Amino acid sequence: MDYRSLGNTGLRVSALGYGSGAIGGLFVRGDPEEQRRAAARALDAGITYFDTAPSYGDGRSETNLGRVFRDLAAWGRVVVGTKVRLRPADLRNPKDAVLRSATESLKRLGRDSIDLLQLHNPVRADGGATGGNALDLGTVLGEVADGLHEASRQGLAAHVGLTGLGEAAPLLAVIGSGRFATIQTYFNALNPSAGFAGASGGGQDFGGLIDAAAAAAMGVIAIRVMAAGAVSGAPERHANAGDPGDPLARGAEYNRDLERARGLVALAREVGVEGPLELALRFALAKPAVSTVLVGYSDLAQLEDAIRWTARGPLPPDAVNRTLAVAR
Repeated sequence: MDYRSLGNTGLRVSALGYGSGAIGGLFVRGDPEEQRRAAARALDAGITYFDTAPSYGDGRSETNLGRVFRDLAAWGRVVVGTKVRLRPADLRNPKDAVLRSATESLKRLGRDSIDLLQLHNPVRADGGATGGNALDLGTVLGEVADGLHEASRQGLAAHVGLTGLGEAAPLLAVIGSGRFATIQTYFNALNPSAGFAGASGGGQDFGGLIDAAAAAAMGVIAIRVMAAGAVSGAPERHANAGDPGDPLARGAEYNRDLERARGLVALAREVGVEGPLELALRFALAKPAVSTVLVGYSDLAQLEDAIRWTARGPLPPDAVNRTLAVAR
């Protein structure tokens, strides 16, 4: 397993991360014993970064992850990140809402502190004017960041970060503010624009957020590298897998991604990898500024696949360029 710096946090994390969210679903809907076996196998393979959130199964992901790590006596061997998603009512007092969410997450995890606490709302120039749970730039850099840093000051979290969804321009402003240590970036072989500006596949252009974050010494956590499973090009989904839900970025509708993934199926054959999922994972690993690549798992077999593909190393430069050509 390759290990990479998580920005300037002083933490080193495995290049392959473990996403315990609702899309893969093992830590939300899976059998408790398989959850334990999967975590043990991940640790044995050298995976050290684990991702969760209160919204994953209404807290079940955090509860199950905490239980498994206690059973395996693994807390001293892992780096764990969770999140805070603010609702409109929370904006009356963002600091208290952040502290309350962090405290509740720690109770579910069975811990006094977490390595990384991340804002989980999209960031837009006009925030709530767009509807949904988006926040405006001023609120994020003001009261919300203050609340996250207060959680850190109180010892609830060692570091604070955010999920880099929303509009590229305000996200670049957040990166430049220096208020966050890490950023999760939407990055996959169908829309790699966070790592390669302009290569958006007709969807939202994230404008090279990854390199901007790396230049600001932020840790970069790549998310949705399998496009919620659409990269496979196959519509069938595992029983534990969650509904892909609303797209996280413009142009990332699941059925559209399934159609576009046909090009990756053909390319995978041409470059000699097992399939488009291996191609997508190793493509994300090939971006040097990425600290860790999150993959969500539905069962132990999917974890074994990811471990095997990661051991083969990042995709070679020629294959990366061919993947970018498909994305464009």
